[in-house]
Amino acid sequence: MPTHQNVLLILSDEHRPDALGCANHPHVKTPNLDRLASEGVRFTDAYCSSPLCVPSRASFATGRYVHETGYWDNAAPYDGTPPSWGHHLTEYGIDHTTIGKLHFKPDVDDGFDDQVLASHMRHLDTFGLYRDPPPVRPAGRDRIKRAGPVPDGDAWYNADSPDDVCDENRFERAVEWIERRGESDDEDPWVLSVNPLIPHFPLEVEQSYYDLYPESDMDIPVDYPAADHQPSLDQLRNHFDGSGLDEETLRKTRSAYYGLVTALDDYVGELLDALMRTGQDEETLVIYTSDHGEILGDHELWWKCCMYEQSAGIPLIVRGTDVVEGRTVEQPVSLLDVLPTMTDALGIAPDPSWRGTSLLPIAKGQREPHAGRPVFSEYHGHGVSRGFYMIRKGPYKYVHYLHGPDQLFDVKDDPDEMQNLAKNPNYSQVRDSLETSLHTIVDPVEADEDARADQRRRRQKSDTDGPSNYDPK
Repeated sequence: MPTHQNVLLILSDEHRPDALGCANHPHVKTPNLDRLASEGVRFTDAYCSSPLCVPSRASFATGRYVHETGYWDNAAPYDGTPPSWGHHLTEYGIDHTTIGKLHFKPDVDDGFDDQVLASHMRHLDTFGLYRDPPPVRPAGRDRIKRAGPVPDGDAWYNADSPDDVCDENRFERAVEWIERRGESDDEDPWVLSVNPLIPHFPLEVEQSYYDLYPESDMDIPVDYPAADHQPSLDQLRNHFDGSGLDEETLRKTRSAYYGLVTALDDYVGELLDALMRTGQDEETLVIYTSDHGEILGDHELWWKCCMYEQSAGIPLIVRGTDVVEGRTVEQPVSLLDVLPTMTDALGIAPDPSWRGTSLLPIAKGQREPHAGRPVFSEYHGHGVSRGFYMIRKGPYKYVHYLHGPDQLFDVKDDPDEMQNLAKNPNYSQVRDSLETSLHTIVDPVEADEDARADQRRRRQKSDTDGPSNYDPK
């Protein structure tokens, strides 16, 4: 076996961590991702560094936290500084190609010179610049209510859609790339990053996929309507205008979303088959993950933008040489851990500024998981007046809000996060310890003030009459 491996990174968009067959979901069918997990390691408690597209992707590109880079919201796309992991691979002479969504500022040196069917932020979502108070998003409710099936071949992600920069074409190009590399005499390691948009909104899926999930059989959101009235979460509920929906609509959103997940899974299967067909599967580290989750009505919330498991949590599966087969690891880990995991597989040093830690020693069984390691996420985007922060450590999740009371959950005993333990005196030491861990990473007030000041400056500079009605798909 080779000392160093190639890396196939599949970074989807808005895939909640429980929407996997291998996660024992009662409905979702993902045979190809299940196969990947059975041949590798699934990290069950992985989190993004911010549950919003642009901040999460900028954080992942740079390996740094959002408050360190200043890419706070969906109107602040990554512009090439600080350096990306693409810049880092270039320094080491590693051939790397990206296919699909990057969501960066267009026409900048972002470190990814070989971009195929890329999409960037050419139209900014400026709702995050208006936070005092946050407005209702006019199209939010309609976006939820139009969930449902479309004829096969007519979905927005199909090759025959009006936009040729779509996921079907992206996966086709990725398969071709793998096949060309398999025919090449070049033995140097490579990195291919495939970045589809599905299962992101819009919740419109081909009829054949929708039919896999009959509405009458679908689950409905947990905690809908919500039992809590945390002020920041109530602001998000008002912003997305997704309260008071009828049960038929709620079930349709599930049928459509699960159908999108299965469509994605079929595409992933094409990549895995291409690796096997070209004889590169045993020399390639495959990583499947997502930029954030999708809360899909749970806790009366939509899209992402909060710290509940379905939103801040992400799937993370790793398969490769010497990786233990069929193992699940419950240690909390971060999307930022993917970068040093990639460089570890490639046999090069990580960037010392990266905040993550390689997961390969755990995946290979060379090191036991570190249950006490804290994992951090933050949010400074649209729909809320003030920012909030998450620390996950062991079985506990602590969410620190600058607007309203904090939350503390034991996510192992209470996976639906219905019992807030923050004011329970029996958990005061746990809460204090997690708050101390948070302050070792960030000054919550300072970061919030920095974000809000930057957003005010950008709003004044743009000289707009109000937030755009841009659909961030």
